[in-house]
This record gives sequence, C-alpha cells and structure tokens, in this order.
Amino acid sequence: MALSPQSVPENPFDFRAPPPSPVASARRSCVTNDEVLSEFLQHSLRVPDLILPAKVFPRQQFIDNPPRIDFQALNSMQAETLPKILDSIATIGCFQLVNYGIPVESIRSALTAAAGIFQLPPQKRTAVTRSPEKLYGFEEVHEEDEGEVSEEFVWCKAKALERAMEGIWPVGYSNFSEKMETLVAQMEKVAEKILIVFRKIYQEKTGRCEKEKMEGEDGNGWACYVYKHGGNVSAEKWRSCLRYDVMKMLIGGMDYSHTLCLHICDGSSEFHVYSKKGWVSFCPHKHALVVTVGDQTQALSGGQLKHVMGRPIYRGEKEEFISMAFLYSPSTTNSSLVDPQKPNTISLSQQAIAAILVTLLYEILVYVYYKF
Repeated sequence: MALSPQSVPENPFDFRAPPPSPVASARRSCVTNDEVLSEFLQHSLRVPDLILPAKVFPRQQFIDNPPRIDFQALNSMQAETLPKILDSIATIGCFQLVNYGIPVESIRSALTAAAGIFQLPPQKRTAVTRSPEKLYGFEEVHEEDEGEVSEEFVWCKAKALERAMEGIWPVGYSNFSEKMETLVAQMEKVAEKILIVFRKIYQEKTGRCEKEKMEGEDGNGWACYVYKHGGNVSAEKWRSCLRYDVMKMLIGGMDYSHTLCLHICDGSSEFHVYSKKGWVSFCPHKHALVVTVGDQTQALSGGQLKHVMGRPIYRGEKEEFISMAFLYSPSTTNSSLVDPQKPNTISLSQQAIAAILVTLLYEILVYVYYKF
C-alpha cells in the first residue's frame, strides 16, 4: 500500500546540503572594493611627489691660504697685524701663526709619545672609551668602523683619566703625559696673547674690563684631541671616511666649550674648516699653527668672529701621522675641561637638605614672632 505524503514520518536528522557559500562572490567584491578604494585615495589625498636635491652633501671649496701671522708682530701689536687676523677669521674662520717660539723638538717629542697610545689593543681601550659622562679617552669604535682612516683620543688633566691610563699603559702614559704638560705650558702662552688681543678689541662692546685676564686662574682648561692618520689608504676608502668625518664635524662638533683651538698639523696635505656656512680647505704652511676660534670667542665678539671646527687631512701618504688640536678655555666656569666628571650641579640630597633647613628656619621665625 502506497503511503501518502502526509503520512511519511518526520526525519530527526536533516542531511540536506547547506546553502551556497558567499566566499567566491565576496572575493570578487573585495577586488572591486580595493580598486575603488585605491582610486578614491589617489584622487582625494593628492600626496605631493618628494623631490630630493641632487647633492645633499656639503660642497668642498678650495680657497687661498689664510694669512700667516708672525707671533712676534702680534706680540708687539703692530697696526697692520690686527686687520689681517680679524678679516681672516671673519671670512675663513682661522689664521696661520708662525714664529710662535715653541721649539720643534718639544712638538716632535709629544707627537712621538702620542703615537704609542694607538698601539694599545682594543680590549684595553674599552676601559678608557668616551661616553656622554666621560668626555676623555678613545673614540668608541663599532665593528663596521674598524680599520678607519683616522683614530681619535682626547687627553686632559683629569685624575680619573690618569688613573685609568696608568692601569693599562703605566710606563708609556707617564712619559706621554709629561711631554703633553710641557707642550701645553708653551701653548698656553701663545693662546693667552691671542686672547688678550681679542679682549682689547671687544671689551668695550661686551662690557668686559681689562682686569679679566688669565693670570692667576687655577681653572685654566685644556683638552687635546690627538689624531692618528693612517697610511696606504685606498682612494675609495679615503673618500668614504672623509664624508663621514665631515658629517661628524658638522653635526657633532666638539664636546668641549672653548675660546681658541691651536692645531699642530705639520706634514698635512690639506686643512679643512667646517662651519654652518659650509666647508673650505687650503694647504697649510709647514710648521705653522692653524688657529680657529671657539664658541666662547664668538660670544666675546658679539657674533662677529664665528665658531668653526678644523681638521688636518693627510691624503696619499704612505706612513702614519699624528696631529693634535689643543682646545683652550681660560674661564674658571669651564672646569669640566680639567675634570669632565665633576659637573657644576647640585644633587637631589643637597636640595632636600636645603629645603629642610629653610623650613626649620621659617618655623623658628614664626615661633619667635608669636612668642615675643
């Protein structure tokens, strides 16, 4: 007997296929939406095209050699000497000084002693590596910087530097430090005379009196940048390192505030001067000191004398050379040159003690006022 459709029992399990998935159509719609969104962004945002300059690196400019100033003429304050110095500093940022009275043997002995610093192995240099808290010692060298054209060491009269260097180079450092202190004493006489000339010119504009001199100040600050320039360097590597040095000098500059910088660069093929205005170079005279002015001299002159950075260049040399840059500051406010680890700051504990003392003094005054 045939069963009617109404009499078929209801199946509790329904195995009918599910409705078609919308995945395929959704993918097609996503592509369509992406195209619409891209077209919308292109027409609405209108991001301008970024066009970089063809040359972002500062251009080197070769100039005529700055005037050579005879120190004895400077000492006698000859009338024609001062305009040459001021004009050279205003246009170039430096001048050359000859016949300055420092024996050649004194300079050579210091350079020879300084060469031993760079013979220390890297594992020993780690203890005397510069940092934001320690402005003396070796420049930090990364793995990618190994084998650079030049190396750098900052020397000053910090006791901490003396202890650290005597621990890793006991015999050699005492000899080097002795040679440096002898040379610094001679350099100081030269720098003092130059600063006296600057003070006489600008004291009326800045309100400084002639009594504000360097004599008798125990806080005279000296720091010396010692450079080792490598030999037998390929032209490609030399150009790469030169670009790095230029950007480093323009961006970083010097860590020390100073009035004058006296450069010993005997044997250099070029001398480069870096400033915010650009980058110039010239061929220094043999045995001449190249003198650049610092930020303190710029402030003394009211901005007429510009602060610049200088660096000697030894191109195409087969042997290694040592050069030095002496940064001088006569101000006692720059005692960080003597020991950079002693900043002129007030600690939190000292501030807390001062606050407690002020509070107690206030309470005592209030008590006395109401009591009597």
